[in-house]
Amino acid sequence: MGEVIEVAGGYARNYLIPRGMAVAVTRGGVKQIRERQKVLEVKSARMREQLQSVADRIHAQKIVITARCSQTGKLFGSITNRQLAHEIEAAAGEEIDRHKLVMDERIRTVGTYHALLKLHPDVEIDIEFEVAGEGFVAEEPPEAEGEAVPGEETVVAEGAEAAAEPIEEQPSSPEEGEAEAEEESESQASANRE
Repeated sequence: MGEVIEVAGGYARNYLIPRGMAVAVTRGGVKQIRERQKVLEVKSARMREQLQSVADRIHAQKIVITARCSQTGKLFGSITNRQLAHEIEAAAGEEIDRHKLVMDERIRTVGTYHALLKLHPDVEIDIEFEVAGEGFVAEEPPEAEGEAVPGEETVVAEGAEAAAEPIEEQPSSPEEGEAEAEEESESQASANRE
């Protein structure tokens, strides 16, 4: 806008000027266009400041999207920019056009992700958001040495009698437990016969 270009007379008269895309160059016309450019620059600067304050408000909020998932953390479906725009609106109170959100990857698991929000050519922010799953429980790493590890039993002996008694091992599978029980019953039956 405001650029002075020389074009063919027919192109200007028949196409550019009727569609409002150009005006004929006159001294008053050039002056008017320059004044209009100054007004547009001031409006653009105000818009940029306003959108920067919106961006700061959004960046200060923690955004969490809750979705249904399996116990392993895999989502039933995927997270879209429409869902993210809705959560930003709920968290920050600012309506966001979903087309201004750019997500590089398809989000199909529980975790922390990033998206780029382009509010203005000069105002872009990186949004970090978390995808939480309904029904998903994160596994905790094993505890430090000396602490109980889930799945292992800790046995504390009491007195000298406990130290003398051997601790019976639990069968590792149901089939082994049944085989041992059958052997015990057969040995008891033969002992009873004698």
